[in-house]
Amino acid sequence: MGQQNAAERKINKVSGVAGQLITSGGPNAVETWAPMIITPLGGIAIQIINKTGVASVKGTVVSYSAADDDSFVLSAINEDQAIGIVYEAGVADNSLCWVIILGVAEVLLEDTTAGTHGNWVFASATAGRANATLAAPPGGGIPELDQHMQEIGHCLQSIAGGTDVLCRIKTQFN
Repeated sequence: MGQQNAAERKINKVSGVAGQLITSGGPNAVETWAPMIITPLGGIAIQIINKTGVASVKGTVVSYSAADDDSFVLSAINEDQAIGIVYEAGVADNSLCWVIILGVAEVLLEDTTAGTHGNWVFASATAGRANATLAAPPGGGIPELDQHMQEIGHCLQSIAGGTDVLCRIKTQFN
């Protein structure tokens, strides 16, 4: 990760230092080989630095920072290079934050849009948000290929639209 960080880390009331296997045990256990964790839902998360300019928001779609090593920024509108979904809320800017890069994650849907089990999920017209309204990715020529590159996964649940709704998806970043 580029950082020599031997400071104790804590998540879900379990703590340890980099390189140490941590097992919390019991239901909703989190196991980690810092700086990586396997979340209770089955996501694989890594720690990278929050460079969004604000405290992290769980479920936000993010991209690598072009300006800083080992860092993420809020994904752009219709982002085609998203790398993950923020796992932790409230992590200050310039601090290490867990980001799900593979597996199951809860993603913030674009406000007022619903999620439908089985639907294709992609970066939306709202920065940092996802859209789960299409049953299948677009097909056809170059414009459709460009839109297909916005894919971030597939919807695992049906959920009504609203404000700041989290929807469970299986991540897949193109």
